Amino acid sequence: MRDLTPEEADHLEVIIRELSRPEARDPKLNAVLYFLTEHRPEGRTWLEHGCIVFSQYYDTAFSLARQLAVLLAGEPVAVYAGVGKSGLLRGEHFASVEREEIKAAVKERRVRLVLATEAACEGLNLQTLGTLINVDLPWNPSRLEQRLGRIKRIGQARRNVDMLNLVYADTQDEQVYRVLSRRMKDKFDIFGGLPDTIEDDWIEGVERLEAMMDKYLHLRRQARDVFELRYQSTLDPDQHRWERCARVLSRRDVVERLSRPW
Repeated sequence: MRDLTPEEADHLEVIIRELSRPEARDPKLNAVLYFLTEHRPEGRTWLEHGCIVFSQYYDTAFSLARQLAVLLAGEPVAVYAGVGKSGLLRGEHFASVEREEIKAAVKERRVRLVLATEAACEGLNLQTLGTLINVDLPWNPSRLEQRLGRIKRIGQARRNVDMLNLVYADTQDEQVYRVLSRRMKDKFDIFGGLPDTIEDDWIEGVERLEAMMDKYLHLRRQARDVFELRYQSTLDPDQHRWERCARVLSRRDVVERLSRPW
């Protein structure tokens, strides 16, 4: 705090004062609560389908979990985060538990609401949950896909899973998300149509972001063209379709094929 300029300190004081008002309430909390308890796809709320709520930040995830545990009286709320930070909330009581216990409770449907940080992005199977909410969005398309992959897995009971992304209106986040959302709706080839990460200097404005992503896509298409020029004449899509595979390759067959020079 000692390094703050007087102007920065004044801005922080205003923020603290506004957030401390009794009537102040995060609109994202209202949105999450609405979808958990009132929105009913297929005749059931998102809580009844089971829901994982993601945040990049532990403090945000824990604060939201604590508020939801109080508002959803009797509903156990899990916090899945880094080592030593995970636990279960029942009302205002928090008990620290191991992450393996949380995974087991979700699998056995004893817990249907999980607040998670990026610690849950990889290696976690939660296909018993049918909905996902991102309360904040990383500027990293692959991270969003990893989050969705926690529930969109073999064993998921729902034909389609629901995902809600929350951003504050009229912010840079909203502009970035609008670009990503539009592009993620497109069909991409095996080389992908979105970068793994978005560089900070791309976020100078929507025009620059669009231009840099177009440049990325152009380079990927060039790579695809080189691939097709090299292999198109030797590949027969019908012959190599997996669903028509007539035999299982032995280990020797696999080694022989992978050993062929390019």
